[in-house]
Amino acid sequence: MHIEVRNLNKSFGDFNAVQNVSFEIEKGHLIGLLGPSGGGKTSILRMLAGLESPTSGDILFHGKRVNDLPPQERGIGFVFQNYALFKHMTVFDNIAFGLKVKKQSKEQIRQRVTELVELTGLKGFEHRYVHQLSGGQRQRVAFARALAPEPQLLLLDEPFAAIDAKIRTELRTWLKEMIERVGITSIFVTHDQDEAIEVADEIMIIGKGKLEQKGTPWEIYKNPQTPFVASFIGESTVVEDLSVLKGFESAAADHPGTKALIRPEYIEIGRPGEIKLASATLDANVKDVHFRGSEWLVELLVGNVKLITYRSLEKEVLRPGDFVNVLVHRAYLFNDNDSWIAENSLKTDPMPVHI
Repeated sequence: MHIEVRNLNKSFGDFNAVQNVSFEIEKGHLIGLLGPSGGGKTSILRMLAGLESPTSGDILFHGKRVNDLPPQERGIGFVFQNYALFKHMTVFDNIAFGLKVKKQSKEQIRQRVTELVELTGLKGFEHRYVHQLSGGQRQRVAFARALAPEPQLLLLDEPFAAIDAKIRTELRTWLKEMIERVGITSIFVTHDQDEAIEVADEIMIIGKGKLEQKGTPWEIYKNPQTPFVASFIGESTVVEDLSVLKGFESAAADHPGTKALIRPEYIEIGRPGEIKLASATLDANVKDVHFRGSEWLVELLVGNVKLITYRSLEKEVLRPGDFVNVLVHRAYLFNDNDSWIAENSLKTDPMPVHI
């Protein structure tokens, strides 16, 4: 299903939950609606589903305006955050529910449920009740039930929120593979950026009811279009006084009031003498060090300015109070009128960006 949203607004009294949002989604794409809690993601999802009515704006499926269509006529499957499974029904009957509502024959229902049980890895669980299933199994039942009537659009509201971390990671991969196999246009809401980056073909960043940016995870990470996106994606710190950063003095002089947002991977750290471009390095002290499993997260103080960066486990372990040199390779600069990514003017070789 091809989806187009034009100038969508949703107000609850004086509160504007969604503000002038417009976007298009191509058929078969898996889209992540990503943003902080209360930003408007679920309101957008519920308006697409027909569970909420827009205050203004248009929602079009395949070019047809559907604002006034009830949910059951929109061709949508919806997976709720809390699963919303029927506790008094077996797995088979939960999956079959939508097919029975459509009054399909018993044989059609049996064939479709059997197909979905195989697809979702639930074979052998058909006659169990909800309380006899794990959280991951319940989510698979909810997914299968939503797919049973063969919808053209699948909507998922924080589908992994109620599942523990290990199972959540497994289900991310499973969900992406299943949706690719089924080939259905899908939109899922999440506030977990790792989840969005791993699962989605494209991400829409939603903040304070507005669509801040839409693009592939790589595009958004590499070229954030607003300070909100730059600060929301990845870990970062904001430097208020740009003049303290070597190699960025000209930006500070040419654009008064400009601030720098610096991500950990933009920074190179080393013991004195380890960094080749000494003329561009800053003196810093290690404030704290945090073990992150695959690397160290190092908190630094450059004077009174705090920065954070990563350090390989293969290198010498740093400790609070250690003196180090720091090279800021690039920074995301922004002011009231503009935003852009700037390379350190004292170096000639661009630093690769990793995601």
